[in-house]
Amino acid sequence: MINSSHQTSRRFNTGAVLFEIVLALVLFTFSVTIISSSFSASLRSMDRMRHELDGANLATSTLAEIELGLKPLETAPPTVFEPPFEKWTWQIEVTEPSEDLNMGGGLSLVEVIIQSEELGRETRLARMIRDQASPLLPDE
Repeated sequence: MINSSHQTSRRFNTGAVLFEIVLALVLFTFSVTIISSSFSASLRSMDRMRHELDGANLATSTLAEIELGLKPLETAPPTVFEPPFEKWTWQIEVTEPSEDLNMGGGLSLVEVIIQSEELGRETRLARMIRDQASPLLPDE
């Protein structure tokens, strides 16, 4: 009888070890799945933020070029940027404000639109800009 109970105990220990190994593999697989999905989400978020930053920087630099007179202060159709930003296009919309928003004459509402169809992004930046050709003070 002693021999029979020893074999039962040994089989139970072997079954318990096998159960522990299977449980450890399941927990390991679950952990790897969670970690890889969160890592993937982090990479997607980082790409989204990088594209948003690219659009904002391109809009700011395009508006600065208009203020410096490097680009004309007039409505322009969508135009592709030079490499490495060939995925992006820029467009300018100039609007003459109403009399109560003019504040001394010569101001125009300039909106820069930066788009990337491929990335599905659009950035708009608007500012009131005085036309360089117009005088600062209106003639009396």
